[in-house]
Amino acid sequence: MSLSQKLFFKINSQIGKCAWFDRLMYLSANLLIYVLAFFVISWGVFVLGSVSSDKFEMMVKILLTTFVFSFVISYGVALLWKHPRPIVEFPETKMLLQPIEVWKSFPSDHTSMSFLLAGIVVMFGGGLGFSIFVLTIASIISFSRVYVGVHYPRDIVGGFLLAMVLLFSSQWLLSHITQPLYTFLANLIT
Repeated sequence: MSLSQKLFFKINSQIGKCAWFDRLMYLSANLLIYVLAFFVISWGVFVLGSVSSDKFEMMVKILLTTFVFSFVISYGVALLWKHPRPIVEFPETKMLLQPIEVWKSFPSDHTSMSFLLAGIVVMFGGGLGFSIFVLTIASIISFSRVYVGVHYPRDIVGGFLLAMVLLFSSQWLLSHITQPLYTFLANLIT
């Protein structure tokens, strides 16, 4: 058994020991990403948008760019390097959440999306307090995905690394790939 699998079972064995914590982890794994998205988009609208509509537009373009690339890369990796969810490999896994699909586990899309959302706040100068807040929420989402039984720790690390690579390359991706595409589509419409 790998280190990731051993750590997974150490965490997974906690299910059922504390009902309120199980409920909290279920909600965190299932719904907290929407709360995070709400906070980040609201921050973009009310803080960045009040400073400059160009900054908010840039934030939206970078978010869209990194989200699309994240899904393309994530599913590309999953198709080429198969890593099923823990329940497939270990039917005795305790699960609090039933995932939509069981064939794909690595990298964790919830983790990559959460850290893309939090990272955009840091990138656009969200301030220390708000940055720590959104990074903490992203971390809770990531941990909860392991706790509820749908991801191994390695999946979380993979999702986090994917988000970091995309955030660091987001300006290049936007200026060389997606902005020309936005411009092309705008010219088609007009």
